[in-house]
Amino acid sequence: MEEKQIGQFIRDRRLALGMTQQQLAERLGITDKAVSKWERCLSYPDITLLRPLADALEVGVSELLAGERDASDLPPEVEDAVLDTVAYAETARRRNSDWRFWLFAAVSAGCLIAALVLLIVHLATGDGNCLTAVKCVAFGWALCYPLLRLRRPVWGFLVILSLAIVPFLYQFVSPLTHLWAHIIALLAVACLWGIYILWRKLLPRRPWLALAWSSLLGVALALIINQILWGATGLRPDELSTWSNALTGAVCFAVFSMIDGLSCRRRAKS
Repeated sequence: MEEKQIGQFIRDRRLALGMTQQQLAERLGITDKAVSKWERCLSYPDITLLRPLADALEVGVSELLAGERDASDLPPEVEDAVLDTVAYAETARRRNSDWRFWLFAAVSAGCLIAALVLLIVHLATGDGNCLTAVKCVAFGWALCYPLLRLRRPVWGFLVILSLAIVPFLYQFVSPLTHLWAHIIALLAVACLWGIYILWRKLLPRRPWLALAWSSLLGVALALIINQILWGATGLRPDELSTWSNALTGAVCFAVFSMIDGLSCRRRAKS
């Protein structure tokens, strides 16, 4: 069925049940923005959400897919195939979650053992570098947590990185004497956020164009870092390397943009 019909059906059923977008989103474990996109026909529910979405709207999966109540024109074999596909997707997601859980458990155990060993060495020798190493282990574990446990791993990773990068660097360089190091770190995090927004929010259906702008952001970051290092340390960046990086970024942007244009034309023809 058309995406527009399904989006309208989700909206009508939600209003009929007296639910807000936020309430429906909370029942599904997603954001209200995702529900809004469904109802505005900007995206489609993930296949693993069809069953819980149908239950929340008090309809069958076949009715949800048909975009109408009491859909009688859907053959039984088609409905059975859809339900089998949904069941398979849910099973695959559970298996993936189990795999991520055990990997996270192994990483956590490894970090805990490493931290304990470092603390024992510190108590035995009084070496302050061991405490610094413990902080590095904790920082690494904090970055691994969202990647292995959250449903939005990249978003969680970037949030933790944004909040922790300056306190983490403070143990190595003080912002009062090496402010440029903290500025570079924050610029790198901002670049990662820009790439994330490009891929997930602005250009989710045009990966080649997202790749083009991502390469341009990376080259721009490298050039800015070179200028900051020049001003902070007095070491002039190699001009050949600078021009080479800029040219590489321009070529990548042009090539990826051209591939994106060809892909858009092919989709339009089909």
